[in-house]
Amino acid sequence: MYCLVYMSSPTHEMGEGEAQDLLRRAKINNDRDGITGILIHDRRRYLQYLEGEEARVETTFARIAMDPRHRAIIRLHGGTITRRQFPGWAMTSSVTAKAGCLRASVERMVQNCDREVAEELLKFAEARDRAAFNQTARPDRRT
Repeated sequence: MYCLVYMSSPTHEMGEGEAQDLLRRAKINNDRDGITGILIHDRRRYLQYLEGEEARVETTFARIAMDPRHRAIIRLHGGTITRRQFPGWAMTSSVTAKAGCLRASVERMVQNCDREVAEELLKFAEARDRAAFNQTARPDRRT
C-alpha cells in the first residue's frame, strides 16, 4: 500500500457547483482505480492524501499536476504504508470556511488513522494555518 500527500493552490476560487463536480469526478476515478483518501481545502490551498497501489496513485497525482485548476503543487510525502487510513472513502472532502482553521478540519478526519499518519497530516495543516495567519497579519504578502 502506498500513500502520497500534496498541497496546491487553486488557480481561481471555485463556486460550490464546480467544487462539487470536481469531487464527484474524483470519487468516480478513485473508485475505479482503487484509491482512497481525503481532500481538505480552505479556498486558498488544497491538502490531499491519496492511498492505493503505487502506480495508480502516481498516475492520479500526475493527472492532478497537469490539471489547469491547480498551481504551486508541492509534493509533501510519498511512501509505503501498512494499511489504508481512509478505507471506504473514494474521496471525502472538507472545506474550511476561513483561513487558519485547516488543522481543525484535519483533526476531525484523522481520528481513525495510525498515529504517525495523523501527526504528519496535522503538521502540514498547522504549517498552512501559520502561513494563513501570517498572511492576515501582513496583507501585503501573498501565501
